Amino acid sequence: MGPSRRPGPACPPSPPRCRAYARGLNEIKTLGPATGSTRTRDQTEAAIWWDDPRLVEWPIKRRLATTHRLGDLGSARMFAMVDVAAADALISCYKEKKRWRFWRPVTAIPLADTDGNPATVADPDWTPLRITAPSAEYPSGHACFTSATMAGLRKFFGRDDLSISAFSADSGTTRRYDSLSEANTELIEARIWAGVHYRFAAEDGNPLGAAAAREVLGNAFGRRGD
Repeated sequence: MGPSRRPGPACPPSPPRCRAYARGLNEIKTLGPATGSTRTRDQTEAAIWWDDPRLVEWPIKRRLATTHRLGDLGSARMFAMVDVAAADALISCYKEKKRWRFWRPVTAIPLADTDGNPATVADPDWTPLRITAPSAEYPSGHACFTSATMAGLRKFFGRDDLSISAFSADSGTTRRYDSLSEANTELIEARIWAGVHYRFAAEDGNPLGAAAAREVLGNAFGRRGD
């Protein structure tokens, strides 16, 4: 059974007429388009790598199980802890998406002349680098998922400074990180570089995923033999 109370996001999304919303929209408008962006080559690679539909979090877990020689029982426990935490985080996340029903950049930027904000300008030809998922904007599901995944790994191994890496067929590259926090921080930026989430959606999804993970891991996974 999941936790009885699921934490909400850090704050509601900024209304379209607010300055914070304009900052978020204008940032992704320049960093996230398919063409003519201000991204670096590495940022583009990271955006594609993290957006691989095969989910790079899976090979990260498999590699950790192998390199740390967890064996069958240890691997099963690690996968269970991480995947239950991630699943619970996504439940919390999608409840918030349904609650807020906030529009995503792929819709908001072409229609910015209808948002009532003088600091935003419509670009009817704007398209994101990566395909936008058919779900509401706020909070970012990938941020919730990855934050919970990293929280589960941190709980299992008892440390943050794990060397992790994975190959993405979409980007054709392998990316490496010296800690779980480093990877999680880049994921937040990568959702902006991909053109699929405003910064506030990714930044608020991160603590939501971590909070859901802490709750389920604290209740469902005690010491072995308990």
